[in-house]
Amino acid sequence: MMFIAAATVTLALAPYHGRDLPGSIRGTAKFALRVAGPPGARIGVRASALPPGWLVSFCTPRVCAPLRVNVDLPRSGSQTIELQAINTIPGAKPPQSIAVVARTGEHTAIDFTRATY
Repeated sequence: MMFIAAATVTLALAPYHGRDLPGSIRGTAKFALRVAGPPGARIGVRASALPPGWLVSFCTPRVCAPLRVNVDLPRSGSQTIELQAINTIPGAKPPQSIAVVARTGEHTAIDFTRATY
């Protein structure tokens, strides 16, 4: 396993404009999460500070994982995955923002109103 310094990892969230990936749920709020770092690195990321009634799922072309996922970076050193915000309790107040934290300590957030559906 490769030791990764926080300064070498970057995270970015933006509205998602790709196709629905296998396992993703139609009609959920979607964002694109870009993870960048050393080629071949495995970067663990997780959702942070979600209000009650909301769950985040990270979707790659192979799997959707709730709450956290490991992103294996390709030779380019950058991978974009789909992040879904799923309302699990009808009427639950939506989050003001979605935040993601890497195991290295790097973090990013985006205003929830920028979601695509």
